[in-house]
Amino acid sequence: MRIPRPAIPYLLTTASALLLWLCFPPLSLWPLAFVALLPLLRALRGAAPRRAFRLAWLCGALFYAGLLHWIVFNPAVEAWVRPLLYLGVALIAAYLALYIAAAVALSCWLGRRAAIPLWLSLPITWTLADWLRSQGVMGFPWGCIGYAVTPSLPSIQIAELASVWGLAAWVVLANGSILFAADTLIGSLRANTPIAPRRRLALAAAGLALLLPPLYGALRLPLVERACECAPRIRISLVQGNIEQGIRWDREYQDYNWRTYEGLSRTAAADTPALIVWPETAMPFYLRYQESYLDRMRGLVGALNTAVLTGVPDYQHDYAAGTTRYYNSSFLFTPAQGLAGQYAKAHLAPFGERFPLKDRIPFLRHVDFGEGEWTPGTDSLPFSLGPLKFANLICFESIFPEITRAWLARGVRFFVVITNDGWFGRSGAARQHADMAVLRAVETRRSIARCANSGISMFILPTGQIVRPTKLYEQVILSGSIPLPGGTTFYGRHGDLFVLLLLVGLLALLASALVRRK
Repeated sequence: MRIPRPAIPYLLTTASALLLWLCFPPLSLWPLAFVALLPLLRALRGAAPRRAFRLAWLCGALFYAGLLHWIVFNPAVEAWVRPLLYLGVALIAAYLALYIAAAVALSCWLGRRAAIPLWLSLPITWTLADWLRSQGVMGFPWGCIGYAVTPSLPSIQIAELASVWGLAAWVVLANGSILFAADTLIGSLRANTPIAPRRRLALAAAGLALLLPPLYGALRLPLVERACECAPRIRISLVQGNIEQGIRWDREYQDYNWRTYEGLSRTAAADTPALIVWPETAMPFYLRYQESYLDRMRGLVGALNTAVLTGVPDYQHDYAAGTTRYYNSSFLFTPAQGLAGQYAKAHLAPFGERFPLKDRIPFLRHVDFGEGEWTPGTDSLPFSLGPLKFANLICFESIFPEITRAWLARGVRFFVVITNDGWFGRSGAARQHADMAVLRAVETRRSIARCANSGISMFILPTGQIVRPTKLYEQVILSGSIPLPGGTTFYGRHGDLFVLLLLVGLLALLASALVRRK
């Protein structure tokens, strides 16, 4: 059966969307990331910017719809709500695809106006688009192409220089370079002529760009491992309670929640950890205002002689204004002080924990889709265990590089991530979420202890190596010691300097296009 010629670009676009999806969990076929864009790039050959926009948007929409399939797997959602979740996935995918489409269309425009090769401009525009969609109250960097290569330990070491954005630019450049090399070699063979010197130089530069990150990682990894071996360590126990989503917030099961974590913590104390961690909203009630449970928590910490960090909801009432602010928080209890510190989640998940701009746009104040109405926290002080400082990231916060970088500047020695991924079901989302925390460890060269209600709980070393990840939907205690290296990284000192350099490069390309057109 012969495929109609007009359909070929759309089939190629669909192939790229499928390959991109295969790179990410649940399958994690990460080597495909270096060829996933080849069908799309082939479909874009000679395309006008408008046509390129349509093709790239289709690729992005199909990819994000597959990647975000977990939205409809929430086990706590009633059956009648599920069709609305499918609609939500379609709308989110359509919105996120606009960033890819804009990046590709701009690169095609640069190619037409100034003969700038697509393989050279697309790493810049694509990476800037990925960075842009991570900004602001609607920021959502989930599915950034740089995360596709997280399992490749040598490759991800460049994150200490350029964060996940450096990885994104590298992956896109790799795809373009492979296509450029293939076209050059095939063209030379067909014409039976040698490759021109300028093209040889371009091929050499492209090959060097492909090899540099793994070579850098191969040289850098032993040094980081040696620093970890010489660094002091802290022993931590992670308590994965695996409380069923349907009963977590049921008041009748309040004492069941407490008894579960109390019993597991008494078992964990046998390993003499310096800190026991409970997951996000492990105590799904206002612990601060329930004296009986507050006393039981103080008594438990005193009996174990160990600090406990737990996720809790919290609120503060403003009597003068007649308003109440609700927070997704964490409390640190120590034997000496009782409630020794607290943190309120500052970066809330849009639509899940807070409706964006609802407090600024009048007609949105009466809209209710069942989302949470948490208030962003403004706390900026790290937790302390004696002289040792650490920071707590709650769920969604672990996917933003700038948050860990800000904590690094405050002198924290390690990170604790608490989350409840139980509403993802057995989809690939729990692993997708956990993989993003891996790059936070490499960017800051700090260890991370990740505690999830239903999994995946794990330790992440400063090299990005994952240690003893738990399985989904198991009740388990995970104990281990993590290294506490000091110092900082290039990314820690300079932030998104790489993104700024990409922006300067884009401005130079735009200036070149405008001058040549004139």
